[in-house]
Amino acid sequence: MVLGLKIGKAEKGGNERRWSFWCGEKKGNIDFSGLGGDAEVKSCADASPRPAPTVRVKRVDHVFNQKSGVWAYKDTKIKSTPQVLPGGKTSEGTDIWQSFCFVVVRKFLRHSEPRDEPKVFVTIKSPYLQSACKSVIGEVPGLSWTIEPVELPINILIRSFPQLTEYRQKLQYRVNRSIDDDDVLASLDALLKYLREDHGATISRIAALVAQKEITFDLLYAILIPDTLLVCADDATEEPIAVQLKGYDDDYTLHCEGIDAAKSGIEFGRVYASWHIRHFNGVVKINTLPIYPMKYHSDEAGLRGKLLARARKWVKLNGVHHVQYQGTAVRQSNVYEIDSRIMIDRGAFVRHNTDYTMPKVKGPKESPVDPEGSEIAHSEVDTKVDVPCDKAITDPQDQILADDELILASPVLYGFSLSDKLWLKFNVENVHPIEWSDEPFTNLVLPGNRRDLLRSLVEAHNSNLNFDDFVKGKGQGLVISLFGPPGVGKTMSAEATSEHLRRPLYTIGGGDLGDKANVVDDSLKDVFSLAAHWRAIVLIDEADVFLEQRSVNYLSRNAMVAVFLRHIEYYRGILFLTTNRVKVFDPAFLSRIHVALRFQELSKEAKLEIWQAFLRKVDAVGNLTADELDSLVGRDVNGRQIKNATKTAMSLAKSRGEKLGYRHLSETIDTMEEFDIEFRAVSQSEDL
Repeated sequence: MVLGLKIGKAEKGGNERRWSFWCGEKKGNIDFSGLGGDAEVKSCADASPRPAPTVRVKRVDHVFNQKSGVWAYKDTKIKSTPQVLPGGKTSEGTDIWQSFCFVVVRKFLRHSEPRDEPKVFVTIKSPYLQSACKSVIGEVPGLSWTIEPVELPINILIRSFPQLTEYRQKLQYRVNRSIDDDDVLASLDALLKYLREDHGATISRIAALVAQKEITFDLLYAILIPDTLLVCADDATEEPIAVQLKGYDDDYTLHCEGIDAAKSGIEFGRVYASWHIRHFNGVVKINTLPIYPMKYHSDEAGLRGKLLARARKWVKLNGVHHVQYQGTAVRQSNVYEIDSRIMIDRGAFVRHNTDYTMPKVKGPKESPVDPEGSEIAHSEVDTKVDVPCDKAITDPQDQILADDELILASPVLYGFSLSDKLWLKFNVENVHPIEWSDEPFTNLVLPGNRRDLLRSLVEAHNSNLNFDDFVKGKGQGLVISLFGPPGVGKTMSAEATSEHLRRPLYTIGGGDLGDKANVVDDSLKDVFSLAAHWRAIVLIDEADVFLEQRSVNYLSRNAMVAVFLRHIEYYRGILFLTTNRVKVFDPAFLSRIHVALRFQELSKEAKLEIWQAFLRKVDAVGNLTADELDSLVGRDVNGRQIKNATKTAMSLAKSRGEKLGYRHLSETIDTMEEFDIEFRAVSQSEDL
């Protein structure tokens, strides 16, 4: 039977106090969602029993009885009460701890030794204290403020002592403080008193160390607060990065979140990563740790500015971009020094490196924190790893990341070095816009009107003025064959065309495509697929084996040629093919090319143009007389050798502190000719 109730009011400071009433076996519910605010009193039928507020404190030990094989709670230094369950309830459902404000629980290991220190937790029983702790501590991974028992590791309370004290002071001097506020103050006083009496020395030690921006290993928990921004070095670039702490293990393996791009490279999301702080002795400066809170950085404001500026650049560069790169780049554990134009393309990187571990941004099925409710997660991770995390946040073209997310952005871009033919991880700091130049095409030395013909063809194709074949998809490319001796401008023609059209140049050697038909087929699929995706010009250098006339005696080569012909017929881009040695072209190939340029040995006029072009490039044309320049033209060197001689002579002059002149160039060519003579002699002797 439920008795009738008369709801009373108690006035203090002009505010109404909500009372708790027993109704037979039912009890009126109290709303503790705010401090001192009005709230509706719910019906008895909807309520669950809760005792009146208290400031009493209880201390118990949670130990394992080796004889009975049962975990049990016992009052500290008093007899065991094995029927008590976590939170203070018995097997019958009675809460024997309900009259306490909180209970200090010491948890011992199953096979603990007398010297082993127990883990200490505080089980919150007072709803007033719970409300205050939640306001101060906030959300902690693995901790629920709504599911009983609310059990806090003592480390959380120790590190929160200054904030709890500040909260209490603000509450004490609140204008029109309510009776509920008084209950919160009383419960907080009880908790703070316990912390001062039992852990005052630790709290004072933390305060003294942190004031000097120092810490010891055993007190690391005091500075590792969930959702804090941490700073550390990125594995790939060694650049400083910011991550957000989500939790940590007993051995201080830290579980953090950062921002990275999805596989497509155009969506962003959060990724989990872990860092481990190894044990150290004594006191250390906080900012000497491998990972530490950003507020202890020597120039926090400057670092934030740098990270945000870098992140904005990183956001703009996600997707597909053709850029210049100068600096170190990484693949797995290998470091490369790169000075090349590169393609930034995370999606292509993923497709062509299926064995590469990439950060994932899909939602996880499980949280990386301990499901039992502690902020301390359990993991075997010792080094940084990436595991799935939140779903993608945004498309960079549609929405700008807020600064608190932007600062977490990775400094890494994924892509392909066009000169080195390597898939690498690049540092966004070393990426620069390409400085295009029309000079290479202007200086291109071709007989007659061939240069104008080449320009007209590539510009027409670049403007999509393509003639389509009767069969859809065929005949839409532009195939240009360049044949002749080495060093006469074949490769330069392709490079100059790339520069003129502001398009990437994807160069690959004929030998790199493979020596079997199926391998060549796969290689050409990859090359032409990437080139189409990047709108790149393709140069297949030394493609002799694919261009020479087929013979009934070489079935394997015939199969490779057939594969090659099929691919170039359906390729829609610009394709350059160079060869040095082909004497008789396969008729099927001749019908598929659009223009064939034959290069002869360089004439004196052509050599003069090339010498002048490279000397202008190093600002040394005025350093040579007409006779000296004429002497250089008379030397037996091709265009590639002229380029190499100019570069080498420039280094020689610089090392001597001199201006580049005829003497340096002549000396360099002499050395080149001597090497050529010796090389030929060695080759002939080996042939004998």
